[in-house]
Amino acid sequence: MFNLPEKYTEIDGFRIPSDKAEEYKRIKARMIREAETFFHTFCEEVKKEKLVDLLGEGIVGYSSTGEMLARISLDPFELSAMNVALQRKKIREYMLATNGYDDDDYQQLLKEFEERRAEKKAQKDKNK
Repeated sequence: MFNLPEKYTEIDGFRIPSDKAEEYKRIKARMIREAETFFHTFCEEVKKEKLVDLLGEGIVGYSSTGEMLARISLDPFELSAMNVALQRKKIREYMLATNGYDDDDYQQLLKEFEERRAEKKAQKDKNK
């Protein structure tokens, strides 16, 4: 009959329909955990921080030298896409593709991560 305006809730600077706000928060928390867990497989430091060139925050992974290796935005569009990828059991592939990586690149990132860890351990053992 009447097109009444939807009620919105502002979350992290984004207007989310009020009836979807709790679901949005739940999905966001899950996607943060997924990104942090995956990025920790090849990054020494993983943080949630503001993405200057994108709207809002994201999860960012860095090497021990401070080089940014991966990031993913936490905006509603990205969260929705990540959720679909998770449901299809393709979340790893999605996060790699978002960063311009394929599986061969991921294998190289893992190799470099292990080399950095071994180097750090050798340095630590040397200083004992």
